Amino acid sequence: MSELHYVCLLCELPEGRPAAFTVADYEIVLIKTAGQVYALEDNCSHQDFPLSHGQVLAGERIKCKAHGAEFCLKSGKALAPPAFAPVRAYPLKVENGEVWVDIG
Repeated sequence: MSELHYVCLLCELPEGRPAAFTVADYEIVLIKTAGQVYALEDNCSHQDFPLSHGQVLAGERIKCKAHGAEFCLKSGKALAPPAFAPVRAYPLKVENGEVWVDIG
């Protein structure tokens, strides 16, 4: 079931840097890079640390600042140890300059 929630204006997202938001009690991180916007769970699956403190890498990845685990921005799949479990990737839509995330 779709549960779209307004998050922010697209123009408010910094290019190439993670931005943390709380949406309906869920901690998410939005990343705007190369003309795309991605939404992930804002918590590294390796250890309880916010991905929003991490670094966006070329090739649609985010690297956790704590221990260097990397995740795919599109799918949330773990791409580099020490993480092996994925993080949740949320569907989103950008409409009329607004970012909406589906947490359903």
